[in-house]
Amino acid sequence: MSTLVALLVFTMPIVVLVALAHLSERHREHREREVLRQIALTDALHGRLGAVVAPVVYRRGRVWQVTVAVPFERPSVGATVLQTAHELFGGVRYEVVLSRQAPAVAPPHASRRAPLGRESLSWT
Repeated sequence: MSTLVALLVFTMPIVVLVALAHLSERHREHREREVLRQIALTDALHGRLGAVVAPVVYRRGRVWQVTVAVPFERPSVGATVLQTAHELFGGVRYEVVLSRQAPAVAPPHASRRAPLGRESLSWT
């Protein structure tokens, strides 16, 4: 009996390390699948719409979730996102979450320049 206990005590750390390595590998593969799906969807959307939207793809259990911020003022963009997501994820369970895209910020006005001949010669 004591031999069995000693064997368990000595092999337990090895078993735990192997289990942790296996878990880590599964997590890496899971994340890699998410990244590959996100890249595929981003490429497909950019091919159809240009750089208008940027999807985020992740997997919760057995369901793929796609989160995309779209301009609600342009319904055709949302429709294209839904159609493209269906083409890419049509064979598996998926959810698409559309949120309102923040309006584009106008570029700042050009800085005022001094009239010719009145430029500042300061180098500080």
